[in-house]
Amino acid sequence: MGRKTNQEIFEKISLICKGLFTKSRVRDIPEFVVPKENIIELEKRLKQDGFNMILDLFGVDFYDNQKLKDYAEVNSRFAIIYHFLKIPDNERIRVIVPVEDGESVPSSCSLFIGADWFEREVFDLFGIKFDGHPDLRRIFLPEDYEGYPLRKDFPTKGVKEYIGTKYTPNFVRLKDRNKKHTEPLDPFEEGSRMVVNVGPTHPATHGTFRMIFELEGEDIVGVDLEIGYLHRGVEKNSENMRWEDFIPMTDRLNYLSAYLNNMIYTEMIERWCGIWDDVPARAKFIRVILGELSRIADHCVSIGTMAVDLGALTPFWYLFRLREEIYTVFEWAVGARLTTSGTAFGGVRKDLDEKTINHINYIVDKLVPEVIRDVDGLLTKNRIFIDRTRGVGKISARDAIEWGFTGPSLRGSGVAWDIRKVAPYGLYEEFDFDVPVATEGDVYSRYLVRMEEMLQSARIVKQALKNLPDDGIMIKSDKFANIPRLPEKKYVYTQIEPLIHHFKGMVEGVVPPFGWYYFGGEAANGELGYFAISYGKRTPWRIRIRPPCFAIYQAFRHMVLGHKLADFVAVLGSINVIAGELDR
Repeated sequence: MGRKTNQEIFEKISLICKGLFTKSRVRDIPEFVVPKENIIELEKRLKQDGFNMILDLFGVDFYDNQKLKDYAEVNSRFAIIYHFLKIPDNERIRVIVPVEDGESVPSSCSLFIGADWFEREVFDLFGIKFDGHPDLRRIFLPEDYEGYPLRKDFPTKGVKEYIGTKYTPNFVRLKDRNKKHTEPLDPFEEGSRMVVNVGPTHPATHGTFRMIFELEGEDIVGVDLEIGYLHRGVEKNSENMRWEDFIPMTDRLNYLSAYLNNMIYTEMIERWCGIWDDVPARAKFIRVILGELSRIADHCVSIGTMAVDLGALTPFWYLFRLREEIYTVFEWAVGARLTTSGTAFGGVRKDLDEKTINHINYIVDKLVPEVIRDVDGLLTKNRIFIDRTRGVGKISARDAIEWGFTGPSLRGSGVAWDIRKVAPYGLYEEFDFDVPVATEGDVYSRYLVRMEEMLQSARIVKQALKNLPDDGIMIKSDKFANIPRLPEKKYVYTQIEPLIHHFKGMVEGVVPPFGWYYFGGEAANGELGYFAISYGKRTPWRIRIRPPCFAIYQAFRHMVLGHKLADFVAVLGSINVIAGELDR
């Protein structure tokens, strides 16, 4: 039996949740407007039906825009938007909960534990409280920060210069040791505890975030995480940028595989504007080629740095040699090695020449198999590596879904969930590849999944190169004059039509249809999603980024409890947290 259509899902949920919503409709996915007093009962019924993940939860400030309120069919200033997902059926619905300033909403944490950090983010950036949340406090900003930045009346430049941070830890502890120790205690006495800070500058953090461990000897009995050191207000800044100008901002999310971020955002706009079918197949194939090379490069960093943290330096050199060769391809193909900005609405910025194609063939035919073979020989059956990774940082399939895991971390827990397969985009349906799955949910399983994924990505690239179409790299349709496919300057200077087209493309930019749209794809760490709201202007009303490692990292506290202090580096490396994506 195939996947249900949006209309079938809408009719089913309308029946299951009858009486709990005030408005409903089908847009990009089924939507329901639910009063805040009904949200918990609705979540109970959704869970009974098999919806097992809150994929995303975020706020929107409609402020004084009555037209957007009418579109959302709410009368309140704010709305909390929930994206619910059913795995493995890939059924998705959107729930809109209207909220007025000063009102609170019941917390979803008792039913969906993965709502934890998402609710804290809404509180931090919008000031909306969640009743019953176990640990409601700011998450990106210092606890004494003034104001809520994603409110429309909060200035982009802030209200004052802010130096320093104030942060009070709140430990998640082992259940049998969930008590505060009293001071003073001799650290050498049995049962005594000490607090150890790791980061934000420790090399094992792989980014600017801070971990606070409470230890009994070397055993981790309490954990708290402080993030936000790399919070740059990406979503706030998007409100003052043209839609196409946001592409370089996507580079700075997971900057280890920037092209995948570009690719997913660009396809979101193209599908929303209704021009996806007009994009040349060659451009789509080039995106797949460079996107899968990005995935390989990302996994090289993940595995290589984790191996270094565990004391194995040699695999790092093998993997980084492969990564640098891939970055050479990007240098030739888009003009940059790390932050690529390689896509454009309607196609790609540059074609692949013969030299670049030959080098890609060398990478996927010769270099990737050699590197995987060498690293496999060094690590996979290495007794020390096995002892450091097997049984460490375990998470079951059910818990991984509850926390919001996607990508290799979810597949490492035995769930064969890959957006490229379950909801193909970017022409992935034309390629033959397998979805690697491991069953133990530990560090070793996540390592095995990433190793095999590199081979599968190379397999996709080979097929794309072999069948690369020759129909151009930019959209040819003039159906949408505001897609800035700029004509050559010699025509701009001599003909009126190219001059007008150039003027419209540069001044107006892309203007998606009024309303909102969500699109997600399989980035290197899992489902990267963009939810955008257009109010008919050249700049967005709101762009929400669903970062895969944000959901995953919140579970890190529970994954390391009971392990030794030395084990946290293995767990952290295996989930591959990237601070740019985490903090945005």
